[in-house]
Amino acid sequence: MAAEFELGDYILVQDGRTLEIFHRGLSESMRYHVAFLGVDARPHGDGFKVHLGTRHGDDEVNGGVKLKMSQEEFARFREFIALAIAARDRTSTM
Repeated sequence: MAAEFELGDYILVQDGRTLEIFHRGLSESMRYHVAFLGVDARPHGDGFKVHLGTRHGDDEVNGGVKLKMSQEEFARFREFIALAIAARDRTSTM
């Protein structure tokens, strides 16, 4: 069953081992296999900046999208992205 996270003009959908990012103003989405997905989250003011894209090495994320989130939104995002992390970890142990 797919999980969704909505933030402003973005909807992120995690379905199995694929994360897809939709934007209201674009006709095409971005898709990432969880094995290649990178997530960088850093505190920013009273919230967080999150960069989702292609993972390179242990600490670099390229492309994708950069999102600003409040603490409440980030708490929901952490629950959502945990599904993708779990799917990635299952992939790496197969």
